[in-house]
Amino acid sequence: MSADTSAYLMIGLDSMMIIYTLWVVSIGTLGKPLFGIGLGLFIWLGLLHLGLSTQSIFPQDISGIAFLSIIFIAVGAVGALLFFIPPVRRVLLSLSQEQLLLLQGIRVLFGASFLTQASLGVLPAEFGIVDGWTHISAGFLALVAAFTLLKGENGIRRAQFANLFGLLDILIVASTLSLLLLPNITPHHSMMYAVFLPAPLWLWFHLVSIWKLLHPGQVTPNKLAIA
Repeated sequence: MSADTSAYLMIGLDSMMIIYTLWVVSIGTLGKPLFGIGLGLFIWLGLLHLGLSTQSIFPQDISGIAFLSIIFIAVGAVGALLFFIPPVRRVLLSLSQEQLLLLQGIRVLFGASFLTQASLGVLPAEFGIVDGWTHISAGFLALVAAFTLLKGENGIRRAQFANLFGLLDILIVASTLSLLLLPNITPHHSMMYAVFLPAPLWLWFHLVSIWKLLHPGQVTPNKLAIA
């Protein structure tokens, strides 16, 4: 698999993730600013592609510590956008636990792509295999937790475990990528399509889900209803 093919694969997955996210957010609700959210995400994907494809978004010799700091800054910026834009904040806080967990399900496909890239030599084999399986596991556990919560099968502990597992997966992968693998894969590798678009959103979805589990009833959620 060439670098261009790998990049287009990740662009396709990011696009699927955006569409999937909009679908999950829209379940059981009306009148939400989904068009603006979707437009903003696709604009960011376009800008990210421009910066990565031209290798101009990061210095080629950036250190692992500096790169990890940029990742944390990006996570903070995403959190600021989610919580300081009132319509977006209302959307986020109105999501039910089932929706917040369902949003993680698309990670199964990202995990499969990492396994594919590892098998074709685009990613270091050990990293791609471990990262692939942990992403698949995180998505699967979240879907199981969402289903058990929806069915009233005492899914609180499953939701807690799924959130903690998924959160640790993101943090460990980001740290490993920055501190150990960056000199080999470069800061413009196709993995950055995942690092700087879906990953910060997934992290915040986990944090909001954990907050709601710890403070039940403080925010009135939408009840997930799939006809």
